[in-house]
Amino acid sequence: MLINNHLLYHKLSDLRVKLIYAKLSVCSHDWKQFNFIPEYNKFYYICEGDGWIKLDGKLYQPQSGQLFFAPATVLQSFSVTNGPPFTMYWCHFTSNIGLNQLFRSIGLPNIITVEDNTRLLNCFRQLIDNRSPHGLTSILKVQSALLDIIAFYIDNTMIETSDDVRFSSMNRLVDTIKYIDANLDKEMTIHELSQTAHFHPNYFIRFFKTHLGVPPMRYIYDRRLEKAKELLLCFSLSINEVAEMTGFNDASHFSTSFKKHAGVSPSEFRHLYVGNDHLSSNMQS
Repeated sequence: MLINNHLLYHKLSDLRVKLIYAKLSVCSHDWKQFNFIPEYNKFYYICEGDGWIKLDGKLYQPQSGQLFFAPATVLQSFSVTNGPPFTMYWCHFTSNIGLNQLFRSIGLPNIITVEDNTRLLNCFRQLIDNRSPHGLTSILKVQSALLDIIAFYIDNTMIETSDDVRFSSMNRLVDTIKYIDANLDKEMTIHELSQTAHFHPNYFIRFFKTHLGVPPMRYIYDRRLEKAKELLLCFSLSINEVAEMTGFNDASHFSTSFKKHAGVSPSEFRHLYVGNDHLSSNMQS
């Protein structure tokens, strides 16, 4: 929908990315890792072979010719099967905005089938060729290629449709999203949010759900928990402080809500992160 495209444009205009590693790999038969939470995003382009990947409890089995996106701060596992292991291009990267929440809110899938891989393979090769700085423009080539992979992924998942929503209405919803992000530590009401968007409260609820897929209060709840994931990676903050900064006045309620959302408690989330922080340095894909 046009409104979703506008929200995506607003978020992507602030996107900054940093490559950690990129490679073409033939995975070994011990390519496996279970129940870990990486701090980096991943793209896999499968050339051939078999394997599986699990994100937040959902199982995927990417096939040859498919591009797979695994977002940061999501509980995940991966493994080979009894068949030949994956041969794949892959990259790890960090971003200044939470891509999981953004892509999920507008319905982008984690896996797509690539009809023409020429552009995609050129991007991966450019990442690999320039991942170690050996010229003045290497960093620019890496940034260009990594952003183009993200653009390729979005281009191949977004379906453009017509919509009669006026541009002003789009801006109102964008302003509301920005207001929510800036006030996650505070109580927010439908009346307050509808005033921000300049809509009647009843119409605002319908409008919000139509274009973001969930009611406003559910969006705030999910956004708070996604923000909590980011804050939990800052080890100078206590779990009580993270709870307060994301609008949970009761630490027990925060822990219960977080475990229901992420599958692990806040302290377990931190433990999984620390326990698997060596993955990128060991170039695990």
